[in-house]
Amino acid sequence: MKTYFIADLHLDDSRPHITQLFIEFLDNIQLKAKELYILGDLFEYWIGDDVLELQPEACPKTVKLMQTVVVQLKKLADSGVKIYLVHGNRDFLIGDQFIQAVGASLLGETTVIDLYGTPTLIMHGDTLCTDDTEYQQLRIILRNPQWQIDFLSRSIQERIKEADNLRKISQEQTKGKPKDILDVNQRQVEKIMRKFNVTQLIHGHTHRPATHEFLLDDMPAKRIVLEDWYQQSSCLIVDSENN
Repeated sequence: MKTYFIADLHLDDSRPHITQLFIEFLDNIQLKAKELYILGDLFEYWIGDDVLELQPEACPKTVKLMQTVVVQLKKLADSGVKIYLVHGNRDFLIGDQFIQAVGASLLGETTVIDLYGTPTLIMHGDTLCTDDTEYQQLRIILRNPQWQIDFLSRSIQERIKEADNLRKISQEQTKGKPKDILDVNQRQVEKIMRKFNVTQLIHGHTHRPATHEFLLDDMPAKRIVLEDWYQQSSCLIVDSENN
């Protein structure tokens, strides 16, 4: 049995082929996977767990997609695969109702797991991008409980409109920034790996898939960056023979 890691699917109704690839992926791993870790940004945005209560005929296309994904994830969980989810910078409003509906476990921003004998830190990765001060300031606002209460008090249509607006603002800001600013800060990477006493880190967010090997206090260390799903499906597969 294998452990699967995915991140940055950014599922939404503008790219139905990616949603279909995800459904096929879930079906394909049902008899192969022991665990599935979703390290953030499963959805392009999540506007609140109450979308799960809407009747299909009253749902915008975006919400129908969200409900479909929940059903498919629950199917995987019911097959015996353990599902773990980490909030991303787009789907941080996923809450207990979603987690219960899927049959998953919600992890904190940083979690150390025993990956076949190797202590491994897993996270979304946005907090590693400390050079992008503009984003980090926005992150503080969006994670503020009062902002979230105000946002969730709006109608579904208003929330979709606001989420689309925030996405456009983010895209415009990203275009004007040097690429290095949008990547992780190596000092921050080393700092957090020291904090958790690990030499292996897996994350997403940057959309720059790679395996980075370096020395951490004279010890070999590894940082694995997961690929996004904008053009195709992608996952990291780990088992007892490949860790």
